Amino acid sequence: MRNMKKSENKKVFVFANKRIDISANQFIDKYDVGIVESETENGAKIFFIRAWKSVDLKKDDFKIFNVKKVGDAFPKKICNICHRLINTKKFARNQNGVNNRHVRRPSCVDCRKNLEGMDMSAKTKAEWMKNKPQDIPFECPICSKRTIAGVTCKVVLDHNHKTGEARGWVCDSCNTGIGRFKDDVDLIKRAIKFVE
Repeated sequence: MRNMKKSENKKVFVFANKRIDISANQFIDKYDVGIVESETENGAKIFFIRAWKSVDLKKDDFKIFNVKKVGDAFPKKICNICHRLINTKKFARNQNGVNNRHVRRPSCVDCRKNLEGMDMSAKTKAEWMKNKPQDIPFECPICSKRTIAGVTCKVVLDHNHKTGEARGWVCDSCNTGIGRFKDDVDLIKRAIKFVE
């Protein structure tokens, strides 16, 4: 096994190379990413992000990897939801970066399916699209930003990801914000409390 000695500020990152049951209802999955907390006689004490737990593993249960050599430009990437080290091709393309380099979503396709939830029906979307604000004054009902719809601000149709029901037209920033909070009212309340 590679030497796990770390310099003062550098952490040693590992991934589990097999599924490991740690209790009756909790496990470390193959490719789960962890950070070495300390070396033990036969392996290491590792904090696994997805499980949010420290676990003592034997040397044969994990492999060390260089966290600086994962991401869009490399063959492997860490999902920001399941925290597994997986093939970069399992992340959907999102946009193009500098020099037309592909930028991929931060979460893997499996996690995105759960995150995105239910979409609007084609019929509902078609009905709403008939009245999409375009080239007119528009005030976002959430942030009160005043813009020219489709000219100085992108206006998007927000919807409930649990039911698929349309909620209304909002600016793209507010739509992204709601999505970042996973449409979760309790999460939004915690953010409000934090800001206050």
